[in-house]
Amino acid sequence: LVARREIATLLDEQAFEKSSIEKLQAYLDEQIATETYDFVANKALLKLYSFYPDQASDQYIALALTKALMALPSTDMMLLLYLVPESAQTKEPVATLVRCAVHLETAKFVEFWEVANLGGNELLDAVSGFDEAIRSYMIGVLSITFQKVESETFADLLALDEGDLEEYVSANQSDKLSIEGKNVVFTPNSENQQRPKKFKENISFDQMLPLIDFLASS
Repeated sequence: LVARREIATLLDEQAFEKSSIEKLQAYLDEQIATETYDFVANKALLKLYSFYPDQASDQYIALALTKALMALPSTDMMLLLYLVPESAQTKEPVATLVRCAVHLETAKFVEFWEVANLGGNELLDAVSGFDEAIRSYMIGVLSITFQKVESETFADLLALDEGDLEEYVSANQSDKLSIEGKNVVFTPNSENQQRPKKFKENISFDQMLPLIDFLASS
């Protein structure tokens, strides 16, 4: 295993060395296997690819982007894409990840699952915890927008079998939502509650003149 301390030392002392690429790739493999995440190390790897393009690996670029996608709503994915050449972004498997990111950031969740094609996507299927990380992000988005959603709709958005919803909620998300009748109800938060309306009247000086005249003559 590649120790995090060893990677920290490498980034301090050999961040621009070609020889660091292999260790950072091994460390990314370890993140996939252990469901951990190190954005700084992955960014350093993609930077090295830009310095040594002959060493760039589409597979490792895709893995770094996948881990960043799992970290939404952070901006990690966007920041890493700045380091990925357009030529790599337009071919697979990176192109699919870019489309996935767009769908997630625009809350087109049903379309996301269609593009991700889990169960038929060799890259994403190999990344443990991917689907749950994405569902957690989706729930976060829904919970700041709605107080409740119909169970059928919620299941479609999260690509779940409606019959498995209760078990899913109790096992994974009981602190964020609950099932009440045919609805999924989100735990109240500062964003999904009604707020008192604030009225601001814009009254011109001309509109005030009759009142001023009246008061002045009284």
